[in-house]
Amino acid sequence: MFISKIKMNQLERKIKDLEYYKNQYHEKKKGNQRCSEYEYFLANKNVMIIDKLDNYPSKAIYIYELNRPSEQWMFDLGFNLQFEDFATLIGKLELGVMINENALRIRKLGVSNNYRNQGDATYMMTKAIHWGKVELFSSISLFASTSAISFYNELNQEQLIKFYNKLGFSGDSRGYMTYKYTQ
Repeated sequence: MFISKIKMNQLERKIKDLEYYKNQYHEKKKGNQRCSEYEYFLANKNVMIIDKLDNYPSKAIYIYELNRPSEQWMFDLGFNLQFEDFATLIGKLELGVMINENALRIRKLGVSNNYRNQGDATYMMTKAIHWGKVELFSSISLFASTSAISFYNELNQEQLIKFYNKLGFSGDSRGYMTYKYTQ
């Protein structure tokens, strides 16, 4: 059977497109499974959780409140959803992977003032810890530090350490505010 080079190139592009969408499907399926483990968090909220833990170079979780029903195309925007007028960024958790150490590092955790003390940070941290365990990282760590200036409803250093301790983190020997997941 003879196939022209042009036809072959077209078929190869279609296969690449299908592989891309197949990967997207599996990634979203994994993210949805992680979300379903914490269904209580989503009760009575019109939120969208963007889970970028799998198949992305930069690992993150974003939570948005929507003022309209969610649609499939919104998930494709990911972090850029924050620039849309129908979405408000509630919280974000950014992670770093140290490949040479097989370690996961919590880089940034933030929740908007109006949404604090509602479980958003706990949800994101629990989800990240669970993902770190499933991916068999040798350690999960973070650097716990508040800003020098206290903002409205912000945790002080003692409260922050208590929050991380409650999640299973404890101080390690590397530094004063460096914490490692120990459970």
